[in-house]
Amino acid sequence: MDKDFLRKDVLQKRDALSVYKIEIKSREIFEELVATPEYAEASNILIYASVRSEVKTDEIILDALALGKRVFCPKVTDKNNGIMKFVRIYEPENLVPGYYGIREPEITEKSEIFDPDFYANETNVCQTDGENVGKTLVIVPGVAFDEKGNRIGYKGGYYDRFLPKVSYADTVALCYKVQIVDEIKSSEYDIPVKSIIHEK
Repeated sequence: MDKDFLRKDVLQKRDALSVYKIEIKSREIFEELVATPEYAEASNILIYASVRSEVKTDEIILDALALGKRVFCPKVTDKNNGIMKFVRIYEPENLVPGYYGIREPEITEKSEIFDPDFYANETNVCQTDGENVGKTLVIVPGVAFDEKGNRIGYKGGYYDRFLPKVSYADTVALCYKVQIVDEIKSSEYDIPVKSIIHEK
């Protein structure tokens, strides 16, 4: 099935979910995620701020910060070439509306930018907190997914460009069951996620 058709079809189904169902399903998905060893063992959480009908990520961000994990959120730095950087945040208020109204961190001279090469070595010491950098978990957004972890995104290609730089990291997608499709034909540039979590 054509990717553009699938994207439109799944988005319509996702957007049709009521606010109540989104809240309930997001809570179930949150509980599933935090119970995984990938989340528990990760020192670094790379996570987007949810918008519109996406699975809500606010509770995950708060939980990770409360546990003392380093939380990095994406910031679009080169829209024309589909480039983003992950910037460390210390509280949800560090996120402000940016590209397409998506909440993202601002970059200042004091910002800590996630360096894929530096964080590849779990024994490196983070300058900001003096602890080993540890393991990394990337929570990947998307519109549709199949059971093999193939995904259809929002056509920007940001994650397909970023994920090869962090092949050492665990990757997980959060979605509702209505976003799971039978098969997504992937190209050589598409990077599948290692796991998917949806409501029970």
